[in-house]
Order: sequence, then structure tokens, then C-alpha cells
Amino acid sequence: MNIQELNMENIEEIKRLMVAIFSGEPWNDSWTDGQLHAYISQLIGNQNSLSFGVYRDGALIGLALGKIKSWYEGTEYWVDEFGILPEMQQSGIGSAFIREIEKTLATRGISYIVLLTEKNLPAYDFYKKNGFEEKEETVFFAKAID
Repeated sequence: MNIQELNMENIEEIKRLMVAIFSGEPWNDSWTDGQLHAYISQLIGNQNSLSFGVYRDGALIGLALGKIKSWYEGTEYWVDEFGILPEMQQSGIGSAFIREIEKTLATRGISYIVLLTEKNLPAYDFYKKNGFEEKEETVFFAKAID
């Protein structure tokens, strides 16, 4: 397992991995290439972007796409996307990847990892198992624009 920072040079392999991870159950995302390219560019192409990839035998098999945010309690790493190839899930790779990210963040003085997920997805249990705490006082709101 090899962990590397990702940037715009990695966009095509990130796009392939995103489709492989999120186009099947339980997410069933249906991206056009243009939408996916724009989305990933927005995540990894900014000044405060910080993204990681996990490689096995030279192939990208997992990713963490996020950004750094300053906050009064300390600097936070906000994860927008985290995933491991479906056929490699439940093998310990995701948990090891999280631990390596935590070590890297600690050396950079980053105090927190923050992310959102849905309670009815397997990711919810994965994050709890890896020491993430649910913040019950926080509510996620969304509103469709007609």
C-alpha cells in the first residue's frame, strides 16, 4: 500500500476510480464525463485542496478528496469524497488508509477530520468503527431550487 497526494495531474485516474466506486450499489451515481470532470476539478484544483490516493501495484484503488479549513478550534480536513474499490472493501485497506491520512495531517498541525455521510449506508458503520463521532447537535439541510 502506497499513499500519495493527488492533484490535477491525477484527474483521469481519479475519474475512473470514482465511477468504479460510486456507480454501483448503494450509491448508483450516474455522472457524465463533463460533470465528473468539473466536480473533481473543483475538489482538487483549489488553493486549500488536499487529496490523497492509495495505490496498490501502481494502480489507484482508493481516494480521499478534501480541503483544509481554518476554524477557531483548529485547522480541519474536510473530506468530500472517500472510497475504496468495491472489490477491495472490507479488507482493512480503508482503515489503514484513514490511519495514514491521520498521521500525515498530524504532522501538518491539522486537528480534525470532518465529513458527512448517510446513516443508511455502509460508510456510516465504517466511519464509526474508525473512531469518528457522530455529532447529533449538527443538522444537514438541503433545499431544491425550483
